Amino acid sequence: MAKQIIPPLDLMFFLTESPESPKHVGAVQVFDYPANAPDTFLRDLVAEFKRAPVESPFNYHPVFPRIGMPRWQEDTDIEMDYHVRHSALPKPGDNEQLMQVVQRLHSSMMDRKRPGWICQVIEGLEGNRFAIYSKIHHAYIDGMSGVKRMYGSLSSSPKDQTVIPTWSYQPQVKKVKTRKPKASAGQKLGNQVKGLAGAYEFLTKMSLQLLKLRDSEAQVPFAAGRTRLNRPIEWDTRSTAVCTLPLDRVKAVGKAKGCTVNEVVLAVIGAALQDYLEIHHETPRTPLVAMCPMSVRADGDDTASTQVSAVHVRLGEPGAEIVDRLQQVVDSSHASKHEVEGLTAEAMIDYGVIIFGLWEVLSRTRLDQLIAPSYNVLISNVPGPGDEDLYLRGARMVASYPISTLLPGVNLNATVLSHGNSLDFGLLGDKHALPDLEIVVQRMVARFEELHATVLGKRGSAAKPARKKKVTRRKAAGTKTRRAAPKRAKASARRSAKG
Repeated sequence: MAKQIIPPLDLMFFLTESPESPKHVGAVQVFDYPANAPDTFLRDLVAEFKRAPVESPFNYHPVFPRIGMPRWQEDTDIEMDYHVRHSALPKPGDNEQLMQVVQRLHSSMMDRKRPGWICQVIEGLEGNRFAIYSKIHHAYIDGMSGVKRMYGSLSSSPKDQTVIPTWSYQPQVKKVKTRKPKASAGQKLGNQVKGLAGAYEFLTKMSLQLLKLRDSEAQVPFAAGRTRLNRPIEWDTRSTAVCTLPLDRVKAVGKAKGCTVNEVVLAVIGAALQDYLEIHHETPRTPLVAMCPMSVRADGDDTASTQVSAVHVRLGEPGAEIVDRLQQVVDSSHASKHEVEGLTAEAMIDYGVIIFGLWEVLSRTRLDQLIAPSYNVLISNVPGPGDEDLYLRGARMVASYPISTLLPGVNLNATVLSHGNSLDFGLLGDKHALPDLEIVVQRMVARFEELHATVLGKRGSAAKPARKKKVTRRKAAGTKTRRAAPKRAKASARRSAKG
């Protein structure tokens, strides 16, 4: 990564960043102390974190020269006391106190003169627990690469005392019998040109659809209704809320209705947001629209760069019953994915850069208030490592709440991360637009219970499956640590609406 030019999508996260809209992502992992843990357990863990080597890309910071392209530069003197921190809640600290600390830590921009990551170990949680909050600039990782490193640094064995923090973890390159020749500079340029051409062709189709000159069921950008979710972000204050749904029950609903876990998640969030807006005396006339990031990583690609695009999905008609809403989400999701099936990965990334960048420009010039929003909420669903328990020096992870970023003109980001039998949701909002974000997660839990009861009933009988269309998906390979150790967690990824 040394002396490399920063790729366009990663660069965009730097160029569009502001105190009101910092571009970093984070996660809050909650652990149970191991049995008979010494009083020095966390102090020793922090010391090991600080001694651990810092691997690429976590040993680089951006450089913006007066002449030439922005590039990555290696930092040979990393101040680990700055990057690894240790604090405590007043005992007994509850989840509300923890999230108050997290939302303060998550609101501020990162120092660009240093590598863009911070790890804060937080003790004092009730129930003999502690937490680790991690904060990484989005230019360094996307959801898939971040999860692979976060989970890859954990172990499936409670006896494993090896400590490999996220900034030390490096995925192993899969061994293959045949190796494709490395693309030349001309080939890379040709792929980029083809990608741009494909992206603009796709945007042209979306524009024709917006002008009613083309028929399609897919949701187009800049056609969503305006709500309090689309107020300008003028402050750096944040609100957070978290909750967990049982993965096996979510899968059961999806199996009964012939749809994916992600589609169930979208329907539940859509219903909860409809409830929230009605509580605040807002009744949208049109369906809320979610922008769902989509991974475009090739098989075996474990680089730490951002490789995502996005699709837009309608979250159901206002007032729709929960099962009908799910069907509407399924139809919209399939239609949007069908539209992008023929695009190359380069075209998808370029499309994402154009859409993200255009919305940034419109927001900064306040023109976004004169046109329809592109979407109302950003929802990311990041697949996790499987159903095994995960440990850090014998401490079992009991929750992993993702805390992502806000984009201009959109006041809510909902990210879900799966591990074991849990779907952990982390919601990040603009505190001035959404001061009572906990209501949303309360309604999510209630709406899911309603959906589960309606679809499966008390006896678990399934209703008629939803219509399902063929959607092309890509899979990304799992990863392993470099050191010999007991079996470690693997994170698999799919080309899907993440969320």
